[in-house]
Amino acid sequence: MLPQIPGYITVDQAARLLGLSTRRVYEFIERERLPAVRAGQNILLPLEAVQQFKPKMNGRPRKSTPAWHAPRSNGAVQTSIIRVKVRPDQQEKLRLKLWKIKQEKRHTFPGSLLRLIMREETYPDIISILLAWESNNESDDKAIQMALKDFQQELADVLVWETAKVSLGTAIIYT
Repeated sequence: MLPQIPGYITVDQAARLLGLSTRRVYEFIERERLPAVRAGQNILLPLEAVQQFKPKMNGRPRKSTPAWHAPRSNGAVQTSIIRVKVRPDQQEKLRLKLWKIKQEKRHTFPGSLLRLIMREETYPDIISILLAWESNNESDDKAIQMALKDFQQELADVLVWETAKVSLGTAIIYT
């Protein structure tokens, strides 16, 4: 048993404090995102560093950077970037609605390779929606368009769809 050292906590304590698994804390230590010291066979972390730590990660960290890909010869990766204005004083309601959509696993856009919704830093009253999907035929594109229409209806009370600017494209290379 390790005696208490003022200002330091164990990996288990850090994991509980951060709401992470001990494995994730070890990964952050290994990547030098969290400072740690070895005390015998134990690893200790400065309490202050743990309290100030922001993981800034979702999902499993990548062990290597993915290679670039090119679309298959029989299909194309289509993209759609939609910039739309958030209704006044509806930022929080939008965030809650998006969280609920995520929790309920709805609006996943069939065949999508990427779905990204982001708040613009430069224009905080604008959000951008980025979709990418593999298109092998017209029915793939129609399925995405139908899903987008349902998505727009669900968010009509928080987004001003009449202001939407849509940019369509075809990926040349992607990860």
